[in-house]
Amino acid sequence: MTDNKPDAGDHAVTGVAVPAAAASVPAMPTTSQELDAFLTQVGNVESDPDAGGYERIIAQVLSATSPDVVLTPVEALQAKDMVGIPLIFFGFDLNKSEFDVGSPFYVSMQCVIAQDQTPAIINCGHKKVIAQCVKLKQFGEWPYNVEFRTRGVSKIGGTAMLELVKWEADGEPPF
Repeated sequence: MTDNKPDAGDHAVTGVAVPAAAASVPAMPTTSQELDAFLTQVGNVESDPDAGGYERIIAQVLSATSPDVVLTPVEALQAKDMVGIPLIFFGFDLNKSEFDVGSPFYVSMQCVIAQDQTPAIINCGHKKVIAQCVKLKQFGEWPYNVEFRTRGVSKIGGTAMLELVKWEADGEPPF
């Protein structure tokens, strides 16, 4: 019969078991520097940056419920052109930017224009919008009712800075 007494080297282990796939995901950032590191790490994991967009397009076509949906093009729009337009935001992809100035990353947001239900991909490299997208993904309560608004002017390029704000869906979007 064996003795059930713990060895001198045994000790209690506490914590939460984390699946291996989740262990490789970086912790959610809480500062600007952590956001930069997070974006770099997540951006380096992406092996084919075009694959996500292509897969979304194919999935949208294959899940269409009418010929009109199949034949409706998905436009890639700039966020600066979407200021004040109510959107339904379903998710995003993080992409590396090829521009020499500005953020080294941008988000491609999968949205629907609330007024007419037109699907749109909206690209935005504004750091606050990128941070908002990362945090909204952490909450995971898709879709979100959002619209872009300006929040001042950049000291570097003199362009309007953008942020996402919520619009209420209690009736009609604020057109």
